[in-house]
Amino acid sequence: MNQPKLHFEITGAGRPVLLLHGFGANSYTWKYLRDPLSHRFRLIMPDLKGHGLSPKPNDKRYSVYDQAELIHRLIIDQDLKDFIIVGHSFGGAICLVTTLRLLETEPARLAKLVLIDGAAFRQRWPRFLRILRAPLLGDLAIRILPNRFQVLSTLRETYYDGGKISDDFVQAYAAPLRMPGAKSALVATARQIVPSNIDDLIARYPTIAVPTLILWGKEDKVVPLQVGERLHQAIPNSRMMVLEECGHVPQEEQPEAALAAIQDFLAG
Repeated sequence: MNQPKLHFEITGAGRPVLLLHGFGANSYTWKYLRDPLSHRFRLIMPDLKGHGLSPKPNDKRYSVYDQAELIHRLIIDQDLKDFIIVGHSFGGAICLVTTLRLLETEPARLAKLVLIDGAAFRQRWPRFLRILRAPLLGDLAIRILPNRFQVLSTLRETYYDGGKISDDFVQAYAAPLRMPGAKSALVATARQIVPSNIDDLIARYPTIAVPTLILWGKEDKVVPLQVGERLHQAIPNSRMMVLEECGHVPQEEQPEAALAAIQDFLAG
C-alpha cells in the first residue's frame, strides 16, 4: 500500500535542519525558533501524517515506523546531506528510528541529532493519551469534546506554567481537528505510539554515534526527565541540558533558552 506524501515548509538557507513536531501538534510548534534559525540554516518542517496539513487516510498506519518511513522518503526526495535532525516528543521517537536507519544505510547523510523531551522508553502516559488509547472511550471523547477544549486541556498538561499558553497555539492545533480523518488519525496514532519491538529499539540506542543534544524541561509530566537521563546514558556522544521551570514543550514555553541551547550545539 502506498503511503501519502507529507506537507512540509522550507525556509532559510544553509545547512539543512529537519524539524519533527510532537503528537497532536504540527510545524507551528517551531514558531519561535524558525526565524532565528533560518538566518543560518535551511529549515525543513513537515507535518506528520495525520497532523496539520498532511494527509489523514483511514489506513491505520500511524506507528512510529510508518511515520519514520515517510520522513526517510522526504530526506531522500530532498536529498538532504550533512543535515541535522531535530525531534520533539513523538517526533523524537521518529528521530531515533530514522537516525538508526540512516546510520545503518547512509551514515554520511546525518551530522547531528537533537532530541527535545523525546519519547524513547516504556513509561506511564499522561491522561490525554490514556484516554485516546482506551477502547471506545478514546473515539467517543475526541468526537464529543469541543476541539479548543481538547487542545487547551492537553496544553495545560504539557506546560509547566499554564499562563504561557498562547491562544495562537491553541488555534493552530485545534484547526486541523476539523479536517476529515483528523480525529481518527489522532486516535490511531495514540494507540500505536509504543513500537511493538521497543526493547529491540532501546538496545540499539548505544550505536548512535553522531553528536546528540538532549534538551529537556525539568518539570515535564508527559515524558519525564528520567527518560532524558536514560537517553543521555544510552547515547555515547550526547550532551544533556535541562531547563528549569519548564514542561514538555521548551520550544514554546521557554523559546529563548531552547534556541540558545540548540544554536550553541549546532555551532559547536
